Amino acid sequence: MVKPPRLRKGGTIRIIAPSSAATSTSSLPKAVRFLEKQGFKVSLAPSMIRESPTRYLTAGDATRKNEIENAFKSDKYDAVMVLQGGAGSIDILNSIDYDIIKDHPKVFIGYSDITLLQLAFMRMAHMASFQGPMLIDLFEEDEAALQTNWNNLIGIISRGEEAMIKNPLESGWAKSINDGTTKGQLMGGNLTVFSLIVGTKYIPDARGKVLFFEDVNVEPWMLDNLLTSLVIKGVLKKANGIVFGQLPNYGIENISESQGVTSYLMKHLFIEDYINATMHSTLQDLFSNKMPKKPAFIEFACCHGKYITTIPMGIRVKLDASQCTMEMLEPGVE
Repeated sequence: MVKPPRLRKGGTIRIIAPSSAATSTSSLPKAVRFLEKQGFKVSLAPSMIRESPTRYLTAGDATRKNEIENAFKSDKYDAVMVLQGGAGSIDILNSIDYDIIKDHPKVFIGYSDITLLQLAFMRMAHMASFQGPMLIDLFEEDEAALQTNWNNLIGIISRGEEAMIKNPLESGWAKSINDGTTKGQLMGGNLTVFSLIVGTKYIPDARGKVLFFEDVNVEPWMLDNLLTSLVIKGVLKKANGIVFGQLPNYGIENISESQGVTSYLMKHLFIEDYINATMHSTLQDLFSNKMPKKPAFIEFACCHGKYITTIPMGIRVKLDASQCTMEMLEPGVE
């Protein structure tokens, strides 16, 4: 696995937007200032500041593909961070020149729809990357959460720490499904988009891997369908262990008193607890019936959520499901 050079203070971070466009650019200066205060220069790709040609993409396929290749090929940039996820990465998987990525490895940070690019980089360019805070996450109003997320990311991509990957105390405890320990190369990301490319040349073989999955606004029946499809395809059985994120449902969380007392009470008294409990029971049933001895834990704080723990894709880890931790067995950068 090719590891990118560590990001050093004073380096330039290129911001690209290979997926969805920002609904508003008013907060971009705040995020850029945050990066500059941390000691880095920031360069914005042109597609970020032009009007989107569609409702959900920053630019056409050729433009987005070229901006990815240029970000890696140019000596002016030391790391690549994406604006946000959303949709659209799948459109350019067939056109990217993966030799450029392989020959010019750089720290690459993103999650959600960006999972598709990270899996393809891992498979086609053999490059490690990082699921961690995107530019949109640097708008976070909770300063403590923002600093926790940043400190975790920078420890891995700049200082080369072989970190103990676990939930921050403020985010709540993760929960074990099947106790046990195992080792393997870390691979995964957003469950929905991961499932889109299973069986294609753009995804590494799951054999011997430690898989992690996260998602957002997934109902229990959707989770069951997605995971059962991976069981049928043999993906989950090949893996040494599995970690699941917190699977937040923003449709539920955004219900407020202004939408009526009944809706508000349903959220706080019934629906939220029901969905969380059903998510857990869905996962528990899946493992009990199909993978009773495979180490696994849930409620890991990553990606979609206030606390975004950095996950080094392609790096070997030791998973301890009873302690709900992953220990990096090697640094993620050179």
